[in-house]
Amino acid sequence: MSVPKLFDFNTKDLPFYYNQEVKVQVTQPNFGRLLSLLELKRVEKFEITADKRGFSSVLLTVINEDSQQTIEIDFKPRFKLIFKGNFTL
Repeated sequence: MSVPKLFDFNTKDLPFYYNQEVKVQVTQPNFGRLLSLLELKRVEKFEITADKRGFSSVLLTVINEDSQQTIEIDFKPRFKLIFKGNFTL
């Protein structure tokens, strides 16, 4: 797992909650093969749920006009992505 990088240079001095776009790119360590690429807009919450040597994971919450999604990502010991969505009509 790498350190997050902020690519929005116009808001680089602002805290995360003002930067609601998140890009998560996961590549296979030995081969550099792309496993997953998420480009998310309007991320309401970015929570690191585990950050240990053998286990790391995050939880993202995305809010749209008519729906809310949660994305659970395990990076270690193996990559796993769970996407859940609810309509909020």
